[in-house]
Amino acid sequence: MGLKLKWNPFDVYTVENLFSFTCSTEQEILRLFHYGLRNKVIGSHKMNLASSRSHTIFGVTVEQIDAEHPDNMVISKLQLVDLAGSERQEHTKVDGKTQKESIEINRSLFTLRQVITALNDIASGKKDASGIYVPYRDSKLTCLLRQSIGGNAFCCMVACLHPSDIFFAENYSTLTYAARAGAISNRPVKNDDPKTKQIEELKSHVKILTNELLKANQHIEFLSRLTGQK
Repeated sequence: MGLKLKWNPFDVYTVENLFSFTCSTEQEILRLFHYGLRNKVIGSHKMNLASSRSHTIFGVTVEQIDAEHPDNMVISKLQLVDLAGSERQEHTKVDGKTQKESIEINRSLFTLRQVITALNDIASGKKDASGIYVPYRDSKLTCLLRQSIGGNAFCCMVACLHPSDIFFAENYSTLTYAARAGAISNRPVKNDDPKTKQIEELKSHVKILTNELLKANQHIEFLSRLTGQK
C-alpha cells in the first residue's frame, strides 16, 4: 500500500492519515522510536542479511514558548532518515517481489541524487539559480525531505561504505553523493508566528514614527523660540 501525500499552501508535504503522538519526556520519544523500528520491513539477499526494504523517516516536532515573546509559540522539527541502500541485481541476486522493491528503492535514490545535485549547483553558483529545476516532486521521498534538504533547516548526511575493494565503484559513488550533499548551503532562521512577526514589525514602525514626530516637535519648538526672540 503506497503512501498518499497531502500538500498545503505553505508548500509542505505530509503523509495522509499519519499518526501523531504527544510526548512530554525523552523516554516517551524513544519508546515510539523503537516501536517504529519493530514495524520496519527487513529482508535478506546475497549482500545483506538484514537489508532495509524501504526508506524510514522518524519525525519529531518540538513546540516551545518564546522567552522574548511569551505569546509566541516556536515550532521546530527534527527528521531522522534511514535510507535504504542502492542495490545492483548482479550483486544481490534478488528476484520477484524483492527485485521490484530494489527498483523502487533505486528510483527514489536517483531522484534524491538529482535534487542534491541541483541544490549543489545553486550553492556553488555554477548556474543561474532561477534557471535550475529542483525535482522534489518526482519522488515521494524527496517531497517529504524537501524542508530538511533545501529548506529552513540544517542537514547532516552519514554515508555508509563497504570495506571490500570489490565495491570500489559503489563506495566512490556514495562518497561523491555525500560530498555534494555536504556542499549544500542552508541558512536556517527562527520560525516566528506570522501574526507575532507582523505585530513586531508594526511596533517597530510605530517606534520609528514616534521618534520622527518627537524630532519634528523639537524642531518646531526651536523655530518658535527663534521667532520669539526676534
